[in-house]
Amino acid sequence: MPKGIGASALPGHEVIRQFLEADSAPVGPTDILRALGLPARLKAVLRATLHDMALAGDLACLPPGRLKGVTGLPETVRAKITRLRSDGQAYAHLPDEPAISLLLVSTLPDGTLLLPGDEVVARLRPRLSLRGRREGRPLRLLSAAPRLFPATVQPDVSPARELPASSPPRTSPTGATVNDASENRIILPEGNAKEDQSAPSAQPAEVGPARQPIALVPCDRRFGQVLYADSGPLSPETVVLAELVPHQPGKPPKAAIRTVLGPVDAPGMAARLALLTHPMPTVFSPEAEAEARHLATLPINAEALPLDTDTDTDTDTDTDITSSGRALPRKSSGHPVVRRDLRTIPLVTIDEATAEDFDDAIWAERTTDGFHLLIAIADVAHYVRPGSALDQDARNRGNSVYLPGQVVPMLPLALSAGVCSLKPGEDRLCVYIDLHITADGQRVSGRFGRGLMRSAARLTYQAVQEALGSSPQSQSEAPEPPASKPDTPWAALPPDLLPTLMASAHALQQAQPPRPADRTGEEEFVVTLDASGHPTAFIPRQRLPAHDLVASFMIAANRFAAEELDRHTAPGLFRVHPAAPSPTQQGRQMARYAPRPAWHDGLRLACYTHFTSPIRRYADLVNHRALLATLMPSDRTMEGRGESATLSPSAMHALAGHLHLAERRASSATQACYNRLAALFLRPFIGQTLRACVTGTTRTGVAVTLTKTGTPSFLFSSALPDELRMNDDSPAPRTNLNPEATLQVGTVLSVVLISTNPAQGTLDLALARNAR
Repeated sequence: MPKGIGASALPGHEVIRQFLEADSAPVGPTDILRALGLPARLKAVLRATLHDMALAGDLACLPPGRLKGVTGLPETVRAKITRLRSDGQAYAHLPDEPAISLLLVSTLPDGTLLLPGDEVVARLRPRLSLRGRREGRPLRLLSAAPRLFPATVQPDVSPARELPASSPPRTSPTGATVNDASENRIILPEGNAKEDQSAPSAQPAEVGPARQPIALVPCDRRFGQVLYADSGPLSPETVVLAELVPHQPGKPPKAAIRTVLGPVDAPGMAARLALLTHPMPTVFSPEAEAEARHLATLPINAEALPLDTDTDTDTDTDTDITSSGRALPRKSSGHPVVRRDLRTIPLVTIDEATAEDFDDAIWAERTTDGFHLLIAIADVAHYVRPGSALDQDARNRGNSVYLPGQVVPMLPLALSAGVCSLKPGEDRLCVYIDLHITADGQRVSGRFGRGLMRSAARLTYQAVQEALGSSPQSQSEAPEPPASKPDTPWAALPPDLLPTLMASAHALQQAQPPRPADRTGEEEFVVTLDASGHPTAFIPRQRLPAHDLVASFMIAANRFAAEELDRHTAPGLFRVHPAAPSPTQQGRQMARYAPRPAWHDGLRLACYTHFTSPIRRYADLVNHRALLATLMPSDRTMEGRGESATLSPSAMHALAGHLHLAERRASSATQACYNRLAALFLRPFIGQTLRACVTGTTRTGVAVTLTKTGTPSFLFSSALPDELRMNDDSPAPRTNLNPEATLQVGTVLSVVLISTNPAQGTLDLALARNAR
């Protein structure tokens, strides 16, 4: 071949890759050569180059369908590690298609151990069947998860002693820590191995003079390998922060202990492990903290907040007078902030007793044809401007995370529990939704605006229920004022307020579409901690009519906000919830955010959003900004510094995806914390028979939830009797379980608690014999 005709005539792989990744339109070899200014005679050479690039994983990040007219290329994909098995193989999914699961059957070419959260380029093996999981091998690490992870010390490990690789330590009925044997075993080498010289510069923690190999079991259930480290003596179930050291082929994976955190049952350890295994921002930037402190010191001067008469948006009505004759005062001024003075209206907050941030307040009165409602929400958009340090930190967090005994707020406490929180008796800036509804809950009119309010009382759900009694008045009955004593939290309220709130909630519930029944049988539990932070009780959360009262108001406000966003094509985030594929999976589908409205199956609504909790949800703040910018464009407070108050469609899609992941992270961390506390709480019950509710079935077993604490667990098919037909060769004795009933979601089984693992928050259960 003449000089210059071969691969050397083509630009480097990086140039070709950048060209292919820059667009999504389909291109073939001729198109690529033309775009690069090269002759068509290089087509064969380009095909060979593309093949080499595919082998190297350089084409894994191309948009789907980008290459056309090129066949026979190795199939490579970008994959994210979800779980590491005890044998070193890893499960992964495609970031753009999470439903597609992969099994990576080797480590990286350099022997680096993959961890959950790593993103790699992987080459897929040919598909053997349409139903089986795809297999592949990793080629290159694109991004690495933190190599620092929490782990617990496994006891009684000495040189040359075999360590089970897949069974983490757990507490036996006698209180000792035990291990189950498994097929995959790791054998520690003789003697004290020295740390690899290529390990990170930080040195392992010196715990004592005598150093010996100890086994470490990661606290993250997705990390299924046992590692070992050289350390001084440490007590069993001590929690440490360890760091992976470079892997040596043919040897067990090693870690270096960086910090000793304390015993697994130390106060606050469950929450700490939940945060360590679900990495999320927990410290605000100095700039955000400084902004929050400055904003918290600014006084709210009511005289400097006059209200213009022509800027509040209105739907079908222009009334500004309550039906009882109380005026909502207005003033005129050139001040850019447009607000209505709501301080004469006895708005009240109703929250859990432990709540410290109050997003919303409500009020209602009867009218001649129904009810007049006000829902006031903290005006977080006034304080958190787009592009500010506060905004960047809030967006990164996505939402507040509420763990037992600890809160990771979306905003610094100076705002979330301070100037933004609707505290009783204090002037607060708010946005409000003013609704008029009929006696059967149909909306007659609605208004959105900015206001200045003063909460009349901070109430709890229990206090509201106590005031109303066990049988709240219906909307058709005259309100009966609650009996109050001078020291009750509702004593200073108008006597008819709470009954009217309940009656208007009943009216709203009449107009709401019926929701699907919950088929999972799962309950939400509240954990009680003692003064030292240890769990003392798990109690099912009581659902009171007062909860439904507040939920009805919030749904009405969110629904109105969603319809206003949609009507004005405002750049907001909608809440969508796809229908479950089958009745047994009802409630398993997770709602998420989207830039356009779509069906919300949980509420049976065609258009819905989140609007009422901007202190703890970034999506609500985005929607506040969108409505204010669209409906109150003359309000100069929406002029952000650096970034626009509204986002482009592509940016909204990306933001919706980010907030969905942040929501899943918060939910998973919260459940993980509860599970770890439950594992500690259940230790005295090891060996006893408990009850478990079936929540799902698979080919490998039955998913259950312990009714005592709400803790999930799993009964493998090998542990189930033959009547269930889940294992043909089981030697287990026959029981009197009804096989038809046993495999149904919601069935309650008798199980024996074999062991608990507080570090991972897992339980080991066995089906009790002769269970009924």
